[in-house]
Amino acid sequence: MDPGESPQTQQRKGKIFGLKGKKKKKKVNTDLVLANKGAVDTEEELPSEASALQEGENIEDQPGSSVVRTRIIPNNKRSKLKTRIQDSEGKPQSFQISINITEARQLVGENIDPSVVIEIGDEKKQTSVKEGTNAPFYNEYFVFDFFAHKEVFFDKVIKMTVMHSKMLRSFCIGSFKLDVWTVYKQPGHQFINKWAMLTNPGDISTGVKGYVKCDISVSAKGDAMQPGLKASDAEEQIDKNLLIPEGFPSERPWARFCVKVYRAEGLPRNNSSIMANVTKAFIGDNTALIDPYVVVSFFKQVGRTSTQKSTADPVWNEQIVFTEMFPPLCQRMKLQVWDEGSMSDVAIGTHYFDLRRISNEQDGDRGFLPTFGPAWINLYGSARNFSLGDDTGELNEGIGEGVSYRGRVYMELAVEILSGGAGSESKLSRMVKPLKDTKAGKAGGKDGKTPAGGGAGGAAGGTADDDKGKAVGAEVLPVESPPLNADNKESFLLFGALFEATMIDRKIGDKPISFEFSLGNYGNVLEPTGQPSLSGASPAVSRRRKVLDVPDSSDVFSTSPLSSSHSSPSSPLLPRDPQDTIWTSKSTTSPEKPLIVEGNRHYMYLPLEKQKTCINVLSHWEDRTYRLYNSNMLENIAVLFEEGVANAAELHRKSDPGAEHMLKTVLKEFCMDARSFIAAAEAKLKAELKSTYLTQLDKKRLTMCKQELESMIGEAQFLVERKRKAGGVKEMLQDATKLTHKLRFLVVEPQHTVPDIFVWLLSNNKRVAYARVRARDLLFSSSQEARGIHCGKIITLFMKPPGKRVAGLPVQAKIDVYLWFGTCSESIHMLNDLPAGFTPATGGADASCPPTHLICIAQHQFQLRCHMYQARGLIAADNSGLSDPFARVTYLSHSQTTNVISQTLSPTWNQCLPMKSLLLSGELQHIQQEPPRVLIEVYDDDALGKAEYLGATVVVPEVQLTSDTYTPPTLQYSPLHCGSQSGGELLAAFELVQIPQSGEQILPELEEQEGGIYTVPANIRPVLSTYRLEVLFWGLRELKKVQLLSVDRPQVFIECAGKTLRSSVIQKYKSNPNFTTLVDSIELELPENEHLHPPLSITVVDWRAFGRSTLVGNHIINNLKAFKYTPPPALPAPIQKDTPPKVTYSPEPALTPEPQGTEGLSQPAGESSSTVAVTNQDFLITVEEEAPRPGLPTRKPKPAKKMDSSTKSTRSRSTKRRRRTIADESAESVIDWWSKYYASVEKQAKQREGSPFPHVFERALSYHNMLSDGIDSLVSSQSDGDKKRKPKGKGTLEQSPSLPSKLATLRLYNKELEAEFGPFDDWVNTYELFRGKASEEEGASEERFVGKFKGRFCLYKLTDDEEEDWEDAVDTGHFKVNRGIPPNVSVQVLIRVYIVSASNLHPADPDGKADPYILVRLGKNEIKDRDNYIPKQLNPVFGRSFEMQAKFPQESLLSVLIYDYDMVGGDDLIGETRIDLENRFYSRHRATCGLPSEYSLEGYNAWRDSLKPSELLSKLCRENGLDGPHFRPGRITLADKVFTGKTVFMHEDQPVESYEHLSLKILHRWAEIPVVGCKLVPEHIETRSLFKKDRPGMDQGQVQMWVDIFPMDLPHPGPAVDISPRKPKGYELRIIIWNTEDVILEDSNFLTGQQSSDIYIKGWLKGLEDDRQETDVHYNSLTGEGNFNWRFVFPFSYLPAEKVIVVRKRESIFSLDKTEQKLPAILILQVWDFETLSSDDFLGTVELDLHGFPRGAKTAKSCKVDLLTDRTERISIFQQKRARGWWPFSKSGELTGKVEAEFHLVTAEEAEKNPVGRARKEPEPLPKPNRPDTSFSWFVNPFKCFFHLVWRSYKKYIIIALILLIIMLFLALLFYTLPGAISQKIVSG
Repeated sequence: MDPGESPQTQQRKGKIFGLKGKKKKKKVNTDLVLANKGAVDTEEELPSEASALQEGENIEDQPGSSVVRTRIIPNNKRSKLKTRIQDSEGKPQSFQISINITEARQLVGENIDPSVVIEIGDEKKQTSVKEGTNAPFYNEYFVFDFFAHKEVFFDKVIKMTVMHSKMLRSFCIGSFKLDVWTVYKQPGHQFINKWAMLTNPGDISTGVKGYVKCDISVSAKGDAMQPGLKASDAEEQIDKNLLIPEGFPSERPWARFCVKVYRAEGLPRNNSSIMANVTKAFIGDNTALIDPYVVVSFFKQVGRTSTQKSTADPVWNEQIVFTEMFPPLCQRMKLQVWDEGSMSDVAIGTHYFDLRRISNEQDGDRGFLPTFGPAWINLYGSARNFSLGDDTGELNEGIGEGVSYRGRVYMELAVEILSGGAGSESKLSRMVKPLKDTKAGKAGGKDGKTPAGGGAGGAAGGTADDDKGKAVGAEVLPVESPPLNADNKESFLLFGALFEATMIDRKIGDKPISFEFSLGNYGNVLEPTGQPSLSGASPAVSRRRKVLDVPDSSDVFSTSPLSSSHSSPSSPLLPRDPQDTIWTSKSTTSPEKPLIVEGNRHYMYLPLEKQKTCINVLSHWEDRTYRLYNSNMLENIAVLFEEGVANAAELHRKSDPGAEHMLKTVLKEFCMDARSFIAAAEAKLKAELKSTYLTQLDKKRLTMCKQELESMIGEAQFLVERKRKAGGVKEMLQDATKLTHKLRFLVVEPQHTVPDIFVWLLSNNKRVAYARVRARDLLFSSSQEARGIHCGKIITLFMKPPGKRVAGLPVQAKIDVYLWFGTCSESIHMLNDLPAGFTPATGGADASCPPTHLICIAQHQFQLRCHMYQARGLIAADNSGLSDPFARVTYLSHSQTTNVISQTLSPTWNQCLPMKSLLLSGELQHIQQEPPRVLIEVYDDDALGKAEYLGATVVVPEVQLTSDTYTPPTLQYSPLHCGSQSGGELLAAFELVQIPQSGEQILPELEEQEGGIYTVPANIRPVLSTYRLEVLFWGLRELKKVQLLSVDRPQVFIECAGKTLRSSVIQKYKSNPNFTTLVDSIELELPENEHLHPPLSITVVDWRAFGRSTLVGNHIINNLKAFKYTPPPALPAPIQKDTPPKVTYSPEPALTPEPQGTEGLSQPAGESSSTVAVTNQDFLITVEEEAPRPGLPTRKPKPAKKMDSSTKSTRSRSTKRRRRTIADESAESVIDWWSKYYASVEKQAKQREGSPFPHVFERALSYHNMLSDGIDSLVSSQSDGDKKRKPKGKGTLEQSPSLPSKLATLRLYNKELEAEFGPFDDWVNTYELFRGKASEEEGASEERFVGKFKGRFCLYKLTDDEEEDWEDAVDTGHFKVNRGIPPNVSVQVLIRVYIVSASNLHPADPDGKADPYILVRLGKNEIKDRDNYIPKQLNPVFGRSFEMQAKFPQESLLSVLIYDYDMVGGDDLIGETRIDLENRFYSRHRATCGLPSEYSLEGYNAWRDSLKPSELLSKLCRENGLDGPHFRPGRITLADKVFTGKTVFMHEDQPVESYEHLSLKILHRWAEIPVVGCKLVPEHIETRSLFKKDRPGMDQGQVQMWVDIFPMDLPHPGPAVDISPRKPKGYELRIIIWNTEDVILEDSNFLTGQQSSDIYIKGWLKGLEDDRQETDVHYNSLTGEGNFNWRFVFPFSYLPAEKVIVVRKRESIFSLDKTEQKLPAILILQVWDFETLSSDDFLGTVELDLHGFPRGAKTAKSCKVDLLTDRTERISIFQQKRARGWWPFSKSGELTGKVEAEFHLVTAEEAEKNPVGRARKEPEPLPKPNRPDTSFSWFVNPFKCFFHLVWRSYKKYIIIALILLIIMLFLALLFYTLPGAISQKIVSG
């Protein structure tokens, strides 16, 4: 800033609105009323807009080319104003994760029985088991409900595992996991129809194990879910649809994440476990030190270090290694330090690493892998003197904001990508091998107890139990410690001066209080031991805060605890720095007793007027301030940019044309700032490349910030330069806001340096309340851009109690404190920014002797006047739904209270609170620029209890010095905040007026009323004008009981600006809830400035007996802007019949409609393309594009659709090759409503693909048809009619329906109709009435809701002459508010509710399913469709329609409820949806009965409204006062527009004139009619979300439905549309298995070793496993050939349109009903090897999708395994009916055989006529196969077996063996009998 400008700028910054004579003064006073508004809705970081605007001004005052330095935030003495005094605190909330498992493909394994197990946290759910398939189809839906803190919930991991279930045990095939955050940040918080890639983390070398197709969606309260369509498409490309976020590579490599934990220091010393506390109680020993260990959890894997015993400064030097795919689908890694206790372990602190912050996923050299450190991370948690039974334990587990520093950990994170699988092992893993075993024992020893140690294991390890033992768990290895440079520490000084301490709670104030400032463990006075030295490091490292041996004279209090604590041997004195020995740190203020404030005596304050106490803390940290400087530079850029964008947004909100210019200026300046940062970063990179202490992440982050900023500059320049688009400023603002978010992301530095500063309020030596300040914000830097935003500024801190939040205002004290933090070498600057008028009492700006007190040189007397005018939008605190608000204003030593105004949420106090004799210190100029802030709290007065807190805000008063002329302050709105909610707004002005020494004569007098109350002076109150408010009272709806009685005689009071308008009393609410007098009006005195308009309240009371009235409920409207009356534009004058424009077009268009209109385009209805040349834009509108579509039956009035022979032949020719669709699945298919539905679904899918090609193709085709039709009709116009003539009403199919788009379609809305067209409140508005206390609890608003008021308001300013006219107007009843409003009488209507289907219903039964049925309720009528419940189905197709008669207004709320049928006990409600039928009935959008896309008299698309299109058109014109419609042949004229189209149709040879088609086209384009036009509701199906009271805001499923409403006074509409679900058709699939070839041979003969197989074939249709059929066995096939001649016959039910098989079967023997499942038609054939004694061996399988399987090969030889995977032509058995050929069997991707089969598909009727036998049986038996003699079973035919297997091959050996045997026997006998014979001979002879 140039010196001339600087005081002005300061002035501008300091005072919020006193923009002293600047050029924008006027603007500020009028328009800046809502200056602080932005602070309400924006995040906490965003500065409030008040000061922001000043910044904007600054910016505009300067030349655009100014250098960056001139534009840095001016040197204020106080920090920015923050109106929110409490940061919003996260509460646990409801979440729901819904997962639909559709199918799995390519699972690895042979003949597996897969099921999918889903685990989230501790919950586990499982799909059913599918038998014998590698591609199971499930379509099962699961819902998980959670109630948790957002951060805890987002860290949960969703794990899907595919299990192969065997009888006794199951095997994991593969798993996939991702965290909830990854899903939540997807568009729509969901992945739809994506394939999850399965891997086996235990064995990373094996690759992909298969894919699971699933939908995952995460919804918080209020998120609506989009139902996705489930289908199995054989040709789907899996790798294009993987379940990974956008931008991730499809093939992710494995990586090792190494977390190296070196050491920790400064951990809390006391062991806080239960046993230690018991010991302490008995022995009184405080020495029990903690036993710390570190647990790192990442993506469901947990690793922990060893435990270091009894040390607060442990050294681990261990690394924890996780193996995970990269990039991981997990956002955060969690590091926790635990203290191991004998009973249970206690968390000491938790830190989360956000992987996005420490890596960059860009391509090329820009990106970098996650890297961190080696660096320190600071841990925060509960207070260090943690006592038992404290409720702050969860702070240490990372929930909520830590209230104290709990030590820091030195660690490093590195990621190493593993190249390839196991083949190329990484060097790390080789190194690890020998270590594994030694370490395992160690890790397992203590871990035996629980994985993460002790009872807190659940918290630490999450769900680590099962992962612990497997290889998947993290490895823990020793690691080298990096060298710690001990002398590298830098001394830092924190200096502070306490300027103000007020609002001290009376409970605390009875004891002396003091404030302690601590930074890490430095300055912590209650810590029992001194600073620990680093174990094992050199003594120099122990240079710490020195012993306080010279107590300060003023600081008697601090001597005893401090000196005792510091003379411990662990901090030896170092004689190196002589100054250190003299100097003492003084981290607490001296204890003082506070005084009670003047006024309402509610608070206490410390008297600090004369001198301000100072503190200083010396601390030693590694000098890594460059990180903080970078963050600060970015933060300063971000702050300026955000302020600029916020100002531009504010201007845009007020529709100021300067918004765009301002935004462009802001963007240009942002580019300048960013460039200067880039230059600085480049210089720093060059300078510090050589330095060793920059970690990898430091360098990469600098580069990343540089690159990000460069790309952001590019975007910003593009925004500035681009031409104004349709989106205009709004879109530019959105883009700029996106840039601010990107910039904010860069600001946060992941590697910590200096810990945060904590300020504690000590009362009686106990910690009572705290405030936490980031060290970075206080850090001093010589360069202005890198300085912290609070450095050398007075900041206001609100001290809050630690632990759980108390109800109400948690502030225990408010302090204003000057803080400066920097290195000792820079400490000469520490007093530079002190406000003028303060000087140090002792010492000076010197680190060795900082001042102990500041003395105030000048003191001045002031008076504060608080002009409290009114408030709006307060929180309801009483049961009536209102409050009794009063405001309490606190300023320094004074506090005053306004009056209580009873029972209102928008009180007008109109009261001035003067606070006399305030003593302010400092120079006048400083006070004028930056006076202390005023704090206003609003409370609800309770007669009995304590007043209830409703919100608070902080405001800067306007200062009036005696030297200046007096100007009255302006009233401003300030936002009130109550915790995290908005608490409304306060309209007030605060002026701080200087009292001259001589007395008070200059001050303007205040008007005093009775009771000593002052009102707000007239020159401050807003200027009023007379306005008139007209109110249309329509009726009351849905009133609930009040005090147990139902409301009977309600009345409405409208209150605004102190006036009340009463409606008539409804005499009997039950019989007619509408008001008898419709319109009334009231004159109001309202401020001329629109922004100051008071709120309007609608109150409903019920009159009871004896004239008592009871409050029913109320509604507050805070902004009256919406009711401003704008006169309607004049209707176009009806044009005379002979206007010249009529002549302008030549006769051709009159001719063309004939040929053109004949062939309809198949363009989607609702799109209009200008195909026909329009001659005069204004008057001639041709409606050809959407001319009626031909080619379907049942178009009675247009039998002469010109489907000429030429086009017909071309079309039918082309159908042969193109895929046929619905209608040709079987020739007798009847076209019904479902045909239309499926055609619409298909069309929508095409549109969703977003590629314009399908349309282009269709369009081209239709042009071609138009052309040919046109020519033909010109040539043969007579014969045409005869050729195509059709008997009236015959519904036969006259054209091959090749293009489904030729069917009439309807609109499918995937949300409520109200979301598409608005809430249909174009006639009256609906206001919800509430009563009861407002609370932040979930579902509170549901309970507070008591009914609805329907009405309408109109507000306009009265001029003098209008007032006279008004009197006459009232008599004649001319009001402005009731124009176009229907008469308020009851109407009889016929209502038809069509419920097509429901999807994603919340499971209601324990088995994860539900048995849904419908209940429709309208007033007292109720239709319960319990008999037609659909068993075990979460996606039921109901296809039900209900008809009821109703009477508006009594029965106008339609509820559709879906219940779950239960045999025993009551039925459970799944969810309900409500529709206000009255709004639909009276809306201009005509939501009574949707307009079909085409007009037909009968058939599937029959006209169902009670009026024909032409009658409807006439009615609309009549109601809107339009001239017309005038029907002329070929055209219809209305309101200056001529629509031309075909109006003559041939019917039984007679030309018939019909205007219906053209009228319908005009109705579809009604929005184009000037003034009165609006979009009319087309024929549609809406998707409504179901909700349930006990889970408010959580989607319980969707229902697809529509409602038709017909007034009874019109002709009766036709019969209801039949939407009953199609019955599946019966089919029979006959398969003849002829032969097999080349089947692999599994068995080898035990004798001969010969390979053979006993082949047989199994076959079944997926889902019909019970009907599994097998051939007989072909034994001993030696060549793999098998001959079967075997017939399988599979009967099944099938839905052609959906292409699914319908399976109905009981799920278990206990099931009462059959469950219906829809499955893709897939045939499975398997080849097996038969085993007699063991289980059969699986040889191979083939799965054929009956809709699209490859044509079989002609010969066995040409049959290859890639036949199935090739994208060759596929055939559908449903079209071909017969197919024969060879198909390959495969196992694990290899060819294992070939089968020759013949398929024949017949319908059930044909099957009855021509039955066939199964196997080879009658009828039509098959011949026996000609098998070789060798084919038999050895078990059955042992002789045959011997003959064939043994004899044939070993004949000669057997004969030789036999001969030898005989010879041997002969010899043996010979030798055996020879001796006997010889001896006999001898004896006898």
